[in-house]
Amino acid sequence: MGRSRSCDVRFPDDEHLSRRAGSLLVLNDCVLVRNDSRHKPLVIRPPAGEDRVVEPGAATTSLPFVVFSVLFAGRGGSTVTVRVDARPVTSPAGRPAEVATRSPETVTSPITFTNAQRTVISALCEPLLMRTGPHAAPATYAQIGRRLGRQPQYIRNVVKSLRESLAGHGIPGLTTDDEDAAHDDFRWALARWAVRSAVISAEDLHDLPPAPETGEDHGP
Repeated sequence: MGRSRSCDVRFPDDEHLSRRAGSLLVLNDCVLVRNDSRHKPLVIRPPAGEDRVVEPGAATTSLPFVVFSVLFAGRGGSTVTVRVDARPVTSPAGRPAEVATRSPETVTSPITFTNAQRTVISALCEPLLMRTGPHAAPATYAQIGRRLGRQPQYIRNVVKSLRESLAGHGIPGLTTDDEDAAHDDFRWALARWAVRSAVISAEDLHDLPPAPETGEDHGP
């Protein structure tokens, strides 16, 4: 993919786009996305959730997605988007089977939530599960409060109780000692963990009350 005539996917004649910007390699169960540019990053955008930036010279698989988009920044904020649907050429059958060993199965401590905690964390994760690009960010305390008919301080207190109950599970970014922790705002760490570990999924959003019809609150 790029501006070069030798590329299978030709980009517009825009000098802000690399001549050889990236390449796609189909594997058994996913696609390897490689950034072939020397200077320009590219972005992998899944059907829902956060963008994934691939730096120049780096590569990553599309897992867990086989349908996604690859974005390249051009002149004046323009974007070239390559949409990838690898379903016809990938197969779950290509995944290697687990080999039986004498080691015991991995065991994790059970995590339980109160009804209030599960409702709040579901509303926190809703944008990550339903939106893409820059809009795929955890809901703010004010947005969650509006969604659930609660005050933002109540939401803060519930998130604080969630952090305290999860502190012993080794989840990155949930303690003030972690390098990734930002003061008392643990929304990103909590939401990423909940979505990536499938603790919260799109099915959990069905239990949320209907979204208000008024404009969205962008407060902290």
